Amino acid sequence: MTRRWAAGFATFVGLSIGGGIVGFPPPVAGIEAAIGESGKAGPVASGDAVPLAAEGAGTASDVRNALAGLPSPPGRHIDKLRVLGRNTWLDLGRPAADPKWGRARGRSWTANMAFAPSLEGAFLFGEGVHGWYNAGTGRYMDGLWLYDVMAHRWINVYPGTDVRNPPELIVNRDGFVALPNGRPIPIATMVHGYQMTTWDPVTKRFMAMPNRHGYYKSALPGVAAFIEANRARIRTERASPWFYDMTEGRWGRLKTRRFGPSSGYGDTLIYVPSMNKTFFRRKNRIWFYDAGANRWTPASPLGLEPPFGIDATSCYDPKRGRIYIGGGSYPVAAGPNALWIYDLARNRWIDPRPSGVRIGNSYGTNSAMMHCDLANDVVLLFRHKGSMRGIYAYDPNGNAWSVVATDFPEEWSGRNVANGFYHPGLGIHFFHVAGNSRDNGRIFAYRY
Repeated sequence: MTRRWAAGFATFVGLSIGGGIVGFPPPVAGIEAAIGESGKAGPVASGDAVPLAAEGAGTASDVRNALAGLPSPPGRHIDKLRVLGRNTWLDLGRPAADPKWGRARGRSWTANMAFAPSLEGAFLFGEGVHGWYNAGTGRYMDGLWLYDVMAHRWINVYPGTDVRNPPELIVNRDGFVALPNGRPIPIATMVHGYQMTTWDPVTKRFMAMPNRHGYYKSALPGVAAFIEANRARIRTERASPWFYDMTEGRWGRLKTRRFGPSSGYGDTLIYVPSMNKTFFRRKNRIWFYDAGANRWTPASPLGLEPPFGIDATSCYDPKRGRIYIGGGSYPVAAGPNALWIYDLARNRWIDPRPSGVRIGNSYGTNSAMMHCDLANDVVLLFRHKGSMRGIYAYDPNGNAWSVVATDFPEEWSGRNVANGFYHPGLGIHFFHVAGNSRDNGRIFAYRY
């Protein structure tokens, strides 16, 4: 098989796991789209919460069983990843399916998979095709998946809303959409994942800020009617991020002690270990969420604000206490640079004015991913779509961009969507590449 690479920069290494070096599986007979197929509307109601039961949308024991033994023992592929050469790719093929729910599907505009080191896994959350649900399983695409790195498999943590039998809903005492037992439940809360998911290792919670949309209405008309009827009662501010508690095995959301931000499309959410708080950017307003105190604190950064709008890519640099963020849209930055730095200690925006190659100013979450490569002390920008498709490195010490490679593995078609994360223990970048809302995904691994 012929492979195209940037002159000498990258080498492709094949591994026969779930398919080895092959092309993507042939398309299934159409996408199981729910557009125009409304699904049964379940009962809905409004009122105060009843006392919490032991379970949420699924019992805690179900989730504990699904996640039993994590982290998994390392598979054969981990040995090959540990010795993977520099600037080298490894095609891990299709991950093993969850025994009940199959494989996770590709999600557009979802750059980030939140990596949980203690689980050796990364979470995938957010929708793909607008309003899509799986006609085979009857589940809306608001489920939560975990990619088990060590076992190269998918674990379904939460299957998503049942469109054939939607749950009965209430607005609980704290003002959140909830099950009759009062437990909050996120139904169609994220049209896409963007850069709006993270992992809190202290509370052991996957966290996501919502970006509510209207595309779900055809699949879940009863839920849509309930939300519309109770719009004035449903809390959108003074609310924690949505979270999935791995200890309890259920969803939650909390009324915060202080006023907090609203959220919308293309915001940024990043847990900061040095602060034990979570950074949140919405339209250049900065907030920090303290899960221990259940409290939001606004920040008023110094310096010139980023010149771009929503949908930026980003990563956290623990060595320098920085968050790199750039490439956003609405508007796209004018001028020579779209990389900005937020200095956590000084609460200041920095325009680094980097030298080196020009990388363009538009690299949002549907076309790119930004990872802080801790092993090599660089920021890597993976632009997997568009005319500037390739890998670019920003050197914080030299304050300059350079070109690493001008292409990706041939099997990684630019027509596919991609989601990814960096594994600091292995020094490896992982990418889930699939058709949008399709379960034909493969995992590619890369060492800078």
